[in-house]
Amino acid sequence: MKKWRFLTATAALTLMLGACGTDESGDKSSGEKTEQTSTDKGAAAESNAAFPMTVKSLSSERETEEGDKITFADVELKEQPKRIISMDYGFLDTLDALGVEGIVGIPYGGGQGNMPEQLKEKYKPSDDLTDVGNLKELDLEAVAAAEPDVIFISGRQAPYYEELKEITPNVVFIGSDSADYIGGVEDSIDLAAKIFDKEDKAKELKATLDEKTKAIQDKAAKYDNALVTMYSDKQISGFDNGDDSRFKYVYDAFGFKPAVEGIDTSAHGSSFSYEAILKADPEVLFVIDRNDMAVDALKKDVENDIIKKTQAYKNGTIVYLDGTNWYFSSNGATTEVEKMDEVLDELK
Repeated sequence: MKKWRFLTATAALTLMLGACGTDESGDKSSGEKTEQTSTDKGAAAESNAAFPMTVKSLSSERETEEGDKITFADVELKEQPKRIISMDYGFLDTLDALGVEGIVGIPYGGGQGNMPEQLKEKYKPSDDLTDVGNLKELDLEAVAAAEPDVIFISGRQAPYYEELKEITPNVVFIGSDSADYIGGVEDSIDLAAKIFDKEDKAKELKATLDEKTKAIQDKAAKYDNALVTMYSDKQISGFDNGDDSRFKYVYDAFGFKPAVEGIDTSAHGSSFSYEAILKADPEVLFVIDRNDMAVDALKKDVENDIIKKTQAYKNGTIVYLDGTNWYFSSNGATTEVEKMDEVLDELK
């Protein structure tokens, strides 16, 4: 028997024994407090009117780094989930922006996780919120102990899909394979809004997202070309608009024209060189800081004698970007807006 099944069964037995030992007088004295008004009952009935609800993952399948193909089954929710685990920081951001309550587990990573600061402070582990590991290494016993009604996962956690389904069948994959990047973000907002009855708020979030997308496309149209790079551990990687490029949306969705194409792609981009950047000579050079360095230290590393010969350096259009949002928390309702604002602010 799996350890997490044993833990869940033990927790359930403890609750049953506690219920048997409840003092009757205590139940009577709290009767007035627990009695629902007719208004409360009506609101509850309306909230659950959409259930049972069939929820489809945003992608039907995903291939792991090892080449294994995982197929995601539809989820049948009997009622609105009250205990939620989000393994994806971007989706946690969306749930938070929608005002969804009931988060009982996140991959906090012992405080070392690359989570946006506003979320990191708000969702600190406590008696009511469990740290379930990090983005790629989950603590399945902690997941089971949190007793979730639903678990939301993305690509980094896909290899755990079958094991998570042993804890709850309600595992939803929220990684989009949509060729329309912004459309994929809006799909994730709509999915969360449908489950948690937040359609009105979702309309506001999508309107803001659409407004920022138009603004960044207008800005991108003013430049001949751009190059997206990522800096990590003294190495720089390049990303073009190829189908497998992690940041192709900067070109396809945001509208920047690629300074170079045909870059070998991988999960972390190609092993690029400063000479290759000079050869491409982009008008705008984006540098995503995966290591969360101080900007001055990052500039000292990147802006060497070779980079100083590029158009981007001469024109003051090297844009340093926050790796937390760009690499670890993409696809969130507010993190995507923050990403676009970052570009707009730097390219005034």
